[in-house]
Amino acid sequence: MSAHVSAQLGDLSQRLGARPRGEIALEGFSPAAVTLPLVATPEGLAVLFTVRTAHVEQHKGEISFPGGRVDPNDEDTLATALREAREEVGVQPEDVAVLGVLDDFVSITGYRVTPHVVWLDRHDYPFEAEPREVAEILLVPLSHLLDPLHHHIEELPGHARPLHFFRWGPYVIWGLTAAILHRFLGIAFGFGEHP
Repeated sequence: MSAHVSAQLGDLSQRLGARPRGEIALEGFSPAAVTLPLVATPEGLAVLFTVRTAHVEQHKGEISFPGGRVDPNDEDTLATALREAREEVGVQPEDVAVLGVLDDFVSITGYRVTPHVVWLDRHDYPFEAEPREVAEILLVPLSHLLDPLHHHIEELPGHARPLHFFRWGPYVIWGLTAAILHRFLGIAFGFGEHP
């Protein structure tokens, strides 16, 4: 890892840890967690996403972060996030460094989702998509996501918050995944406005 990347990750971990985290009470929601994986590539940092298959129960074909509901055997939401990353894309918990945790989010399906930011320092990692859940694994350059040309916001009637959309080639990242991504980019890099 280069000194620049190491300093960047150290700064990010500090920013995540220094701010008060927005927590949502579990009452009325089911607990869930996702990983937001940052991956080293020869071109620089990238964010890992999955494209969901047509076989999953919810959000068919959408782009998401590895994640899912908290199982009774999971010690906490971090354990859930790491377990789901292992199951969905083959990332072993011991191969990542945990950088921090973002604010809780509520999904339209009734989950309280806790995102955990992790770092994977291997561009040649042997990712393995779980075929029932993951149609494709995407590594989207951070520089692309930070370019305002690839991001737009829509205000829709009936929605309390604006909806964020990020484009990557033929793919559109939207919904809860885009909201989590936008919050992360705001905290980590001052992207757009964030609370």
